Amino acid sequence: MMCSAHAKRLSAGLLLFISLVFCASLCFGEITAVPLTDADCIKCHHQPSVDIRDHGGAHRDDMGCLGCHDNHPPLGDAIIPECSDCHNGDDHKHFTLKNCSSCHNPHAPGINDLSALDEPKVACLSCHDDVGTTMDKTPSLHAEQQCNDCHTEHGTEKGQFSTCIDCHDKHSPEMTYQDCLGCHQPHAPTTYLWDNDTPADHCAACHEDQVNELLAKGEAHSSDIHCSDCHTAHPPHEEGVIPSCADCHAPSDHPHYKLDNCTACHRPHAPLEIDLTAVSPIKPVCISCHEAPQQEMTQWPSAHNEMDCNECHQEHGEAMSCLDCHDGHNDTMSYRDCLRCHQPHSPLALRFSQAGIRSDLCGSCHRGQLKQLSANTTGHADVQCVFCHRRTHKVILSCDNCHGEPHDSSIHQHFTDCGQCHNGPHNLKN
Repeated sequence: MMCSAHAKRLSAGLLLFISLVFCASLCFGEITAVPLTDADCIKCHHQPSVDIRDHGGAHRDDMGCLGCHDNHPPLGDAIIPECSDCHNGDDHKHFTLKNCSSCHNPHAPGINDLSALDEPKVACLSCHDDVGTTMDKTPSLHAEQQCNDCHTEHGTEKGQFSTCIDCHDKHSPEMTYQDCLGCHQPHAPTTYLWDNDTPADHCAACHEDQVNELLAKGEAHSSDIHCSDCHTAHPPHEEGVIPSCADCHAPSDHPHYKLDNCTACHRPHAPLEIDLTAVSPIKPVCISCHEAPQQEMTQWPSAHNEMDCNECHQEHGEAMSCLDCHDGHNDTMSYRDCLRCHQPHSPLALRFSQAGIRSDLCGSCHRGQLKQLSANTTGHADVQCVFCHRRTHKVILSCDNCHGEPHDSSIHQHFTDCGQCHNGPHNLKN
């Protein structure tokens, strides 16, 4: 409790102050308030003045302290104005939001630390409505997050948002954030938009089998182009996902490109691994590229003409051996021996190899001649059949192609047929 002496002294002081004020009013008349300036505000409000100097933005550039605070206690009550006094909801829908101070400090109105905000998406999208439209158009898990899950600070400068690889595994070890943006946009990550330099190993993160096949068997599809040269878009896009072969292989460039249903034979990622069993008949497809065999079969008809190409060519670039269907002329015969006389597309047009043909192969059809020749005691027994029967079947050289006139021409001039005396070329005797 206050002692009585102290109370008496306090009362006396108060009475003295009141007396002095009363006397001053009598001497000087009515007291008037001195107008304040911004320089006066800083005397008491140091931190707000520092904030508005460093971060005030338009609040610093377009107005002073008294632009908002038009009076000060005890002469006025409305010392803190409403934001809506300047920021009219008719000007922008962001200004229709309530509780402005939950995000904005009036002396530093720009937002720095977004991580401190609770569910700011409604406020963010009121300004960034293009982002909201994008996320509505292309829903993804990103659309279910709050903006400050990725954007830790307001703005788009470096370091103010999380990058893809802060949350997601890279497609390849050397991948950078800029590589991510080559295909994915942060607010629509499943709307794949890329440039033509996207490496195949980035695609392989999801399409490993296709990329591996392309790299191993793609031929020109892997050496000359990127994945993105053909696949210019990705679902949910509808255009440009799987191109038409004719986009590159113009029908006017080659008769083969005029055919329909390319993928019945060709796999785009392994275009030369052709399934010849998928189309029947396959011959029209084959001869669109292989014109020479068709011309050969037309010129020299045989039972081969009536067959479809895939009866012998079960895989592109490969062929069955004659011996897979036909019996050899003898047990020692090889496929190479077949080709010394027969060509697959014109088997009846016998053309003999310059490398020579074993006489026993000829003897499989010409048994009598081979038997005579084997008993021949002349030099004829030492030469192959094709020495006299050159180039094609049923061609027979005349004797004088090798033999000059061995006899007196006056005696033999009437004997033009050597075989009349020499029993034919296969049965000569010394």
